[in-house]
Amino acid sequence: MYCGPAVLVLGSSNNRGGAGKMRFESWPAFRDLVSPAETRTLERADSAVEVLAPRDWPNARVEAWLDWADALPADYPDRDWPPELSPERPCDPLLGEGPDRHARRLAAWGWALGRFDRAQDAAAFASDMVCLMAGGCIAPGPALAFGVRAHPADPAQAPAPWFPDISTLRAAARGSHPALDSVAKAVLNCVGDRAACTDPVRNPALARAVSAARSAGFADGEISDILVLAAMGEDADSGFVDATAGILLADRDAIVSCDEVSSRAAQAGWRHGDLTLAFSPDDAEALLLAQIAPRAAINVLTLGREADLLAGARTLALALDIENSAGFCNDAPSAYLRRQHRPRAIVMAGLAERLVAEGLAYDSDAARRRATGLCALIGQAGPLVTVDDPEMALRLGATTLGLAPWRGPRTQAETADGETFATLAAPAQQALSRLGLDPDAARRHLIGHRTLDDAPHVNRATLTARGFTDLEIEAVESALATADDLAAAFAPSVVGVGFARDVLGASEEALADRAFHTLRFAGFTQNEIAAAEAYALGSESLTGAAIVPAEFHGVFVGADEISLEARLAMLAAVQPHITGPALAVLDLAFDASPDEAMRTQALAAGRGARALRIRRAPAPANLRLDLPAASSPERRAQEDEPTERPEAAKERVVERIVEIGRSRRKLPDRRKGYIQKASVGGHKVYLHTGEYEDGELGEIFIDMHKEGAAFRSLMNNFAIAISIGLQYGVPLDEFVEAFILTRFDPAGPVTGNDSIRSATSILDYVFRELGVSYLGRADLANVDPGEFHADGLGAGEAQEPQPISRFISKGFSRGATPDNLVFLPLPSRPAAGAVAADVCPACGDVALVRKGQARICQTCGGRQEKLGDAEG
Repeated sequence: MYCGPAVLVLGSSNNRGGAGKMRFESWPAFRDLVSPAETRTLERADSAVEVLAPRDWPNARVEAWLDWADALPADYPDRDWPPELSPERPCDPLLGEGPDRHARRLAAWGWALGRFDRAQDAAAFASDMVCLMAGGCIAPGPALAFGVRAHPADPAQAPAPWFPDISTLRAAARGSHPALDSVAKAVLNCVGDRAACTDPVRNPALARAVSAARSAGFADGEISDILVLAAMGEDADSGFVDATAGILLADRDAIVSCDEVSSRAAQAGWRHGDLTLAFSPDDAEALLLAQIAPRAAINVLTLGREADLLAGARTLALALDIENSAGFCNDAPSAYLRRQHRPRAIVMAGLAERLVAEGLAYDSDAARRRATGLCALIGQAGPLVTVDDPEMALRLGATTLGLAPWRGPRTQAETADGETFATLAAPAQQALSRLGLDPDAARRHLIGHRTLDDAPHVNRATLTARGFTDLEIEAVESALATADDLAAAFAPSVVGVGFARDVLGASEEALADRAFHTLRFAGFTQNEIAAAEAYALGSESLTGAAIVPAEFHGVFVGADEISLEARLAMLAAVQPHITGPALAVLDLAFDASPDEAMRTQALAAGRGARALRIRRAPAPANLRLDLPAASSPERRAQEDEPTERPEAAKERVVERIVEIGRSRRKLPDRRKGYIQKASVGGHKVYLHTGEYEDGELGEIFIDMHKEGAAFRSLMNNFAIAISIGLQYGVPLDEFVEAFILTRFDPAGPVTGNDSIRSATSILDYVFRELGVSYLGRADLANVDPGEFHADGLGAGEAQEPQPISRFISKGFSRGATPDNLVFLPLPSRPAAGAVAADVCPACGDVALVRKGQARICQTCGGRQEKLGDAEG
């Protein structure tokens, strides 16, 4: 891999970065940080690719770099550039050529803009940038492939940003969806006990409104938010705000005092999580500039030596300065603001992990002094800001960004074949060694033994005494490798429903209950199960471990155990070295109330936070509001049926049990299927199907171009999960019923699909298409299914015969289809009420229809004057 400088030049290291011409000296230590690379096969959304990547990087991290590389701009300045920077020169293949292409383009623009004295300086800069990216030391932020760029000679001025005051929040409210309005009104118009009014089981009007909102595509989590607001006397649109770049100016005293305006702001942040409060115009402008500034993260964990960290920060600052001129913006105002202010955003990554590795508790004066020193060091090179960019963090190995605490000592690692497993995080291992503690004992405490051998209370001996045989115990032992708790490892699907019923004596009703716990039913106590679970599956934390003395517990606490006061104290300590306000992100649980959000907001404002944002956890995946049985459409239709109808007509199937084997039906190596390209709400989506020999669906792939790595990876793995379910025999109609009408962005009009015209989400579109194509579910289409045909020729006038090669894939058939086969189009469909066509004796087409006292062929025009001639 090309990581060395083209030419080593003499110069002072303090000239690394900054505006104007300069001599750039390559930093040799960067080459020592590059990990050995290897070629691996990576399955992306639509294909499998060979990629050169660092050996110890997991696939998710590599794919995040590939997604970033796919979106890189490719424009070069309109002037001669040194041969070392030419785009025609072969690129380093590492990570899809992304680091080399990015570094070379920046160096060429820097040369054109006069940032370097000599061509060798530009080449050395490009080399150092590649080394820093390959070593996991820096991660450039997202870049636009095209957009708006303000020319230095353009006389246009940037408009002065205007930020609405928080007092305008109520006036900026806009209407919500009628279905959500109905939910709120069903509560607001209810007279009586407030708890009963917000309970769909006891409020029939609310039950009907909730059912209608579900039918409109709203998830139960969003409906639950409306119920909470309605219980406070608020309508459905109270959470909407109109703000400049999501920023509102607020009066600190008003927020601290929790007045009505503070309550409105808390409700908006609680519901949407995209509202930032600033307490001065200067801070609001700084937040806006940070949003449009080119940004990149620098990893203080991998750049352990302070000299290396400073050199890396100065290189990064120079890269961002060049990007200010060479990069694109979304719109002209942002481009002119960027040209006028030249904002740069260096984001610190890995601070929390470094504090742990050095044995410092996050909530300690020593940790705050260490964080302040690192921020001051990076600040010598360029402006340091705090932003939230999950994809940038993923490209640095899922490290923390800014001042956030780390996630905890337990993390996930990946084997060579892509399997993930729990392990002890590297910073925790370094901290344990530094503090003289036993890393192996800590690993066993966190990961567990993953076996029940020698486990307390629940082991082979006690299980055998309760009727378990080697067959059930071995099944449990296998499940322990991936189980999260013993309830999952001992689930009836693992030990066998027949065993739980026939040996343990569980009833069918008990087994149907999702809360059924095999071990508790077998007579084990909660304390016994907890002790065995800790032995077999480990713990999430080291704070309760006997191997860690109490005075060191603070070193290993995760983000969930860090108080808001500790986070605010860290913000206050480093604020003098942060450009603009250090953003206080206030994390709340999903079930936290708006009042709790307001109190948390007031606490942060009272502790001196200059900018704050509420971030509420998403709704649990299994959240489901209880509705009375009569609120379901089937039950209401049943109740509306005439009473004189026979009883058998009211019979309903309320549950269907599908018994399937555990064997997986493999797809053929060469399989049929189709690729459907469409656009949902302006977002392109490709659906690729694979079929068995009999035409049954066996796999799907979902690819969304130009989306973020996290979303694309999620959709890719979701498609894999659906494919595995299909191959194990899960009926497709079960998936269709589960995922149609799910609602989330992107959503809206669908183009490119002849049967689906709109969708409430990507999943709604995908499973509507699969239902129409494989199940014949015409009710899922938005157009008349009679308007499209298998021949693709449409309705209307008769068509000429078409070569069969037009409709059969040459790739699948490998060109073996005979050329003399043709596809005969279907005859025109008669209008509603027309007599069915007969065979024409002249041309043989099924197109002979009655017109008056004669029969006319709609294909050849042949006429039979007497009906008896055709009938005889």
